Amino acid sequence: MRSLVLTSRPIKLLRHGYDLRVANLCSRMPGERHLVVVPLDKEDRRPPTIDPLTAFDTVETLPPVFTGRKSWRRMARLSEDHFLERSFPDGFRHAHDRLSQIIRERGITHVIVFGSNLAEVGSSLRQPRTMLDVCDSVALTLRRAHDSRLSERGPIGRFRARMDLRRWRATEGTLPRRFSIVTTINEADSHEIVALAGGRASNVHTVPNGVAPGYLEPMPPVGRRRGVAFWGNLFFPPNAHALRHFMHDIYLPHLRDKGVEVFVAGDGGPEWLHAMATQDPNIKLAGFVDDLRSAATAYPVMVNPMTIGSGLKNKVLEAFGMGLCVVSTPLGMEAFPLARDGIHCKVAERPGAFAQAVLALLDDEPSRLAMRSAANRLLHEHYPWDVVGQQWNALLARC
Repeated sequence: MRSLVLTSRPIKLLRHGYDLRVANLCSRMPGERHLVVVPLDKEDRRPPTIDPLTAFDTVETLPPVFTGRKSWRRMARLSEDHFLERSFPDGFRHAHDRLSQIIRERGITHVIVFGSNLAEVGSSLRQPRTMLDVCDSVALTLRRAHDSRLSERGPIGRFRARMDLRRWRATEGTLPRRFSIVTTINEADSHEIVALAGGRASNVHTVPNGVAPGYLEPMPPVGRRRGVAFWGNLFFPPNAHALRHFMHDIYLPHLRDKGVEVFVAGDGGPEWLHAMATQDPNIKLAGFVDDLRSAATAYPVMVNPMTIGSGLKNKVLEAFGMGLCVVSTPLGMEAFPLARDGIHCKVAERPGAFAQAVLALLDDEPSRLAMRSAANRLLHEHYPWDVVGQQWNALLARC
């Protein structure tokens, strides 16, 4: 097997979920693995923390596709099927020609595309064994964001949101016809794509993320602080929206007067959060931390109050590995069908019920100990990258 892997950004950061997924799945694939970066994202100037040559035999980065003057033809599109080709014809043509040359020269047998923003590049190569990892359904993410923020947008914003959603729904409905195998990270994302394809696609499968080896080590001692932890990249809108929901709808009315601390770790803390922390000593802001295990495990509970977005929340797996009990909204746990409410986590949607779940765990150490042990066992059984890699390679073999 000789595989050509296409990504929209360099695979370089341990902190980036896309990079981790690509590096871990591809490092477990058999045969030759050749990575070609087709740059669609802004250049990330942070120093690399992943060496891609540990997962790939060769690495090549093409010139940016977003080059030259945008073509007016992009304005007439009803889907994203040919957005790159119509917007940047010269950049798209160069990428297509170089990738076709690599396929011929290296005798490529499989093409694996990571991200639906590269779907049109992968499907243009006319390679019979082509696999697309959508990861998160863009249509599902946009639909949920659109539904939750409709009242916050002006007329132009609402129109653009509807057009984006319409285009991505049309595009994702065609993916099962354009690729041999389509994978997502979450059953909800898979169901969305199958539904958009008319409910008849049988080649859409779910492959979750795994967890880094450090989270499979023995759990640290139980956290003793009376508080909760939240972590994640706060530049990412679903994380920022979740934290705002927790602080304003759950913490302030239900937990602040109970003496509950809130520990927040992650890049991009918004101004409103810093302003709140200056007035409330129980709000602890850490920013980005190199060693999450040392910083977060002083607390016995992790909150996952997601209300928009899709995909899989890596923070849940990390909490399971570090021994923090998870209190989550249903959306935050939808990617973990084996996790049971009351056994591996606590699930609550309404703010009052969410706060009661937090307080119940903080006040009941035997329940916390039982829950963290059950969640950790679930993690070790189903979410090491080696286990996830077996699922991935089984689909690749069918491709």
